[in-house]
Amino acid sequence: MSDFLNIFSQFIISPLFRWILIFLSIIVTILQYLNEPQRFSYYKSPLLGIPFKWYIYGIGVLIAVTTTITILHLWAAIPFTNKLPDYWYVYVLILYLAIITQITSDSKEYTNDGSFNPPPSYVFPQKYRVIIAYIGLIIDIFVMLQIFIYFGVADPSKKTYLNYYVVERFGGFYTGNKIHFLFEWAGVIHVLIKVYLVYLQKNFHACDYGLPDSWNA
Repeated sequence: MSDFLNIFSQFIISPLFRWILIFLSIIVTILQYLNEPQRFSYYKSPLLGIPFKWYIYGIGVLIAVTTTITILHLWAAIPFTNKLPDYWYVYVLILYLAIITQITSDSKEYTNDGSFNPPPSYVFPQKYRVIIAYIGLIIDIFVMLQIFIYFGVADPSKKTYLNYYVVERFGGFYTGNKIHFLFEWAGVIHVLIKVYLVYLQKNFHACDYGLPDSWNA
């Protein structure tokens, strides 16, 4: 069993697989954003008191930022080429934000006016939206797991669970490495956001967002 775990851990932290997963994560996340029915609603979110359209957009921006942080640290650890310009990941962030901003600005408001207006033709039925949300979550869990395994433990002599699984990970919470440590743990926030998005899709009810009942399909 231990041999299998060693082979598995070595596979998931291989450079090629890690880069494939991070870019696959971006593609799936944008597809997921495109299929978020809440972004067509102007009902206000009870959490922030802003329309769901902009609430979902804010989540999309936060995901774009945490994804870029992951790319930055992955690039510092295992760059796959020397032919890209400096700070190329900033252009990835700009493109990412431009795509979700354009998607958001093109999203017109729908209301439950009794006409049973269907969602736009490109929006998948709910069961497929849930599947996409789960796929996105699984990919990002793997990305976080890759980083967690790759950096290992800074000081293996410290045996407490807190040190082994938290404090000594990602180079440890030490002077000169604290920003790196905090940025890497930002990946946990990213995964938690993805869990929340799965929750939103699984528990979607059109009436909660003032959308036509036909959107429940």
